[in-house]
Amino acid sequence: MKFHHPFILSALLVATATADPALSAKDLAAKMSAQQQDGSTYFRLKMDTKGAGGQGTIQVQVKQRRNGSSTELVYQILWPKNRAGEAVLLKRSGNSSSGTALTPPNKTTTLGSSAMDEPLLGTALSRADVLEDFFSWSDQKISGTEKIDRIECQVLDSRPSRGQSAAAAGVRSWIDTNRMIPMRVEKYDASGKKLVRIDTTRVLTDEKGRNLPANLTVTNSKTGAVTELEGSKLKRGVSYEDADFTPASLTRLDPPKS
Repeated sequence: MKFHHPFILSALLVATATADPALSAKDLAAKMSAQQQDGSTYFRLKMDTKGAGGQGTIQVQVKQRRNGSSTELVYQILWPKNRAGEAVLLKRSGNSSSGTALTPPNKTTTLGSSAMDEPLLGTALSRADVLEDFFSWSDQKISGTEKIDRIECQVLDSRPSRGQSAAAAGVRSWIDTNRMIPMRVEKYDASGKKLVRIDTTRVLTDEKGRNLPANLTVTNSKTGAVTELEGSKLKRGVSYEDADFTPASLTRLDPPKS
C-alpha cells in the first residue's frame, strides 16, 4: 500500500476518522490539526516536478517528529545519483522557523525564517508548506460547502493571528468531513493572489480502516511548477533522538532501525 503525508503537506501523513458534519469551524480545524501532529514517523516520497526549470523526479526519505508546539523535519534525496545526499533540516517552534540545507559532500547553509517560502528541494512545495500547521491558527471560519471530484466538502478559511509569522496570509481548505481529509488546499498572499494549490488525487484505506491521502498534486502559481507526490514505506512510532534532527545528521542516509 502506498500513501502520502498531510502536507503537507505538513502536513504531507494524516490518518483520519469519521467526523460530525455539524462541527464548528474551530472544532473542525482542531481535529485536522490533531491528526497532523502524527508523532514520530519515517516515510519515502516520489516527487515528480515539471516546469520551473524541469527539476524531474527525485526519491526522498523523510524523518519527522511533531507535537503540538514544535515540528522537526529532515528531507534527504536518495535518487537520482547526481543529487543523492542533498538534504534539508527544517524546524518550527512556536512562531519561529529555521533550518539547514546540505549540498554534498559537506557544504551547509543556515536557513532563516525568510527562506521558508523558497522551494523545497526544487519542487512546487515551499519549505513552509511542509512545516506550517495552518489548522492551528486562531482565526477559522466555515465559508460554505462545495464539491471536489463529486465529493461534498466543507470549505474552511484559516488566517494567522495578527503578528503571527506565516508564509501565507490566508488558507482555504476543502475538507471531506466523512473521511476528514483535505481534498484541496489553496494558500493566498495578503492581496488575495493564489500562491499554491494542493489537490488530493487518490485516497486509500489502510488495514486498520484509516483513510490516507495516497497521492497529491501541488501547483505553484508563482513559479509555474507542478509536483506529483506519492509516498511509501511508512513507519509510525519511530524512536528518534535529538541528534537525528541536527545539521550533522544530514549526512546520514540510513533509515531508522525501529
